[in-house]
Amino acid sequence: MHVIHLLPLPPRYRLLDYLFTAFHKAHLDGTPVLHPLWHLFPKDQATYGVDLQFFFGDSILVSPVTQENVTSVTAYLPKATFYDFKTYEKIEGQGQNVTFQNIDYTQIPVHIRGGSILPLRAAGAMTTADLRKTDFEILVAIGADGKATGELYVDDGVSISPPTSTRVTFEYANGCLTVKGSFEYPLGVKVSTIRFLGLQKTPKRVLVDEKEVKVASAQKEGAFVINSDLPFTSGFTVKLQD
Repeated sequence: MHVIHLLPLPPRYRLLDYLFTAFHKAHLDGTPVLHPLWHLFPKDQATYGVDLQFFFGDSILVSPVTQENVTSVTAYLPKATFYDFKTYEKIEGQGQNVTFQNIDYTQIPVHIRGGSILPLRAAGAMTTADLRKTDFEILVAIGADGKATGELYVDDGVSISPPTSTRVTFEYANGCLTVKGSFEYPLGVKVSTIRFLGLQKTPKRVLVDEKEVKVASAQKEGAFVINSDLPFTSGFTVKLQD
């Protein structure tokens, strides 16, 4: 019998808007919310037989614990850039199995696919109502080509046919993050932080809507955080300059 440990409560709730966006896309065009690995890596024949791992949305790779009393998980990583969701450690997939050690019984390996931009909440919450009062953190997980994209859909979360909604697209390329869209549904919160993963070097200058802001120190190699504190009522740009 397989025993599958689900995502712990706080990370799962931080991802709620990302998952809500995935379900909205499924409603519009039938894109799966849960992807088998071969769906996103169709040319990698080694993914065809992987039936325990899956992508939640198109950016979050979940490698469940499927055996009792184990402290390690062996998972397949296609040839792509990944980031540990908990530590932000960068891992270059080589198209082979990787064993993750010291897996706590309350945790499972979860990785962000490089090339993704995730609209996370800055903190978890116990209810959706409380979560919607929490600011956003935009996480830019840069891919091997130096680019990343993402999207966000938000409505009132109650109405069958919501009268208004907010739809946002995120694009990162050439050191510039562009956020744009329609903001008809009021989010009522800010973008408190913007986190970049996979930078080749720490930027010396940061421009938000062409205005220079104080440069924060890098948390670790390739990871850089900006305390933006931006009202999430319109689009904006963030430029990183060497």
